Amino acid sequence: MHTKTQNRSKQTRVWLIISVLAVVVAEAAFTTMVVRSRGLFEYIGLDYRGSRAAGEVILEHGLGAAYDLQLLEESQRRLFDRYVIESGSYRLPFGVVPAPYPPPFTLAFVPSTWLPPVPGYLVWTLFHAVVLAVYQLRLARAFGVSKPGWLIAAVVLSFPAFINLIMGQISIWLVVFFGEAVIAFDRNQRFRAGVWLGLLVFKPQVLVLFVPALVLARRWRLLLGMVVSVAVLIVPTLVFAGDWIAGFIEGILSAAGSSGTIMNIFPSSMTNWRAFGLNASRLYSPPVVWGIALTAMIATGIAGLSCSIGLRTTDRHRTGFAWLGLAAATCAFTWHAHVHQLLLLVPPLYAVLGALPRLKDAVALSLFGSSAIFVVAASTLSIGEAHDILGMTMLACLVAVTTVCVLGLHSVGKLQVPPTHDVPT
Repeated sequence: MHTKTQNRSKQTRVWLIISVLAVVVAEAAFTTMVVRSRGLFEYIGLDYRGSRAAGEVILEHGLGAAYDLQLLEESQRRLFDRYVIESGSYRLPFGVVPAPYPPPFTLAFVPSTWLPPVPGYLVWTLFHAVVLAVYQLRLARAFGVSKPGWLIAAVVLSFPAFINLIMGQISIWLVVFFGEAVIAFDRNQRFRAGVWLGLLVFKPQVLVLFVPALVLARRWRLLLGMVVSVAVLIVPTLVFAGDWIAGFIEGILSAAGSSGTIMNIFPSSMTNWRAFGLNASRLYSPPVVWGIALTAMIATGIAGLSCSIGLRTTDRHRTGFAWLGLAAATCAFTWHAHVHQLLLLVPPLYAVLGALPRLKDAVALSLFGSSAIFVVAASTLSIGEAHDILGMTMLACLVAVTTVCVLGLHSVGKLQVPPTHDVPT
């Protein structure tokens, strides 16, 4: 029996090594191909283009200018005209990339202007890759995940992280802020958990189920921490630069339609039921499809909220499944959820793997597989079609994860998991 276990372990390690090498080569080849054929700041570096422009206009005109599409267009047009290859195949037409984040988070874009565009993008990308890799060491230590090397590599190379990095997104901070909240909650530091969870307001759509779930769980100290956190962040900006509100709200409303109206929305490539409705409507009757999508969206929201039962306990294993189910349901339910938002699942995933370590290698291989599927689809079809395919694949995975977590939390009074010991940080 021991020999069979060792053989399985060696086979798994071989597959992990092959997966790492294959994904690294495939992602590097894909990125090189796109840059050579289409240039920079059109698809590769698209979101960095918006962030850099926001930083430039903030320096010149103040916080409220980050939501002025005309000012953003002037800055972004210069990057687009200089670095995008006009004859590139499948080139996206120019469109203004907004900065849909409330201040003071937009101030984080100012440092992106300190270097020339290309070195600035490279430093921005490398910095976020390092943050994602290093922070996972903290998660592994906090939740007792031993030898996390393969898992760290799998997360960094996964499709959500890959897209975040090459496009210059900032969803890496979902991992850090939510990770600190989950760690604090695990240590019974409710108010501190709320303070960290409040920082997720930089992408307010991820809180759409979190707040009502915490109300259902009667976690009042945590909710108080969130209120204090948001107030400390937002109130000073209202006092000194209150003109940002109108532009921020206008930007949110312009993206609220089912098809979106501004650049980089691309709703059909999201991981939610909105994307399902858009994609399925191409093949079937739109009224029927949207009826199904709305019903599924409501069911997913209810399933996510039902995970609040796991947040009423101090059992770290149940709370891990509760946070994971809530995060997965959020990414499927919320109206705006691109694939990089799935990084929200990383902290509770570590909490669950601390309880079920045998799943670690299988999870790592699945994450490698997400990138492999995207690169193959993008190479054989088109990048847009690959995004749509992976978005729907991720939606199916989110529904599956939510379902497993809900069934686990509600089918038995207590999850049967092997005991683990707290690991000090």
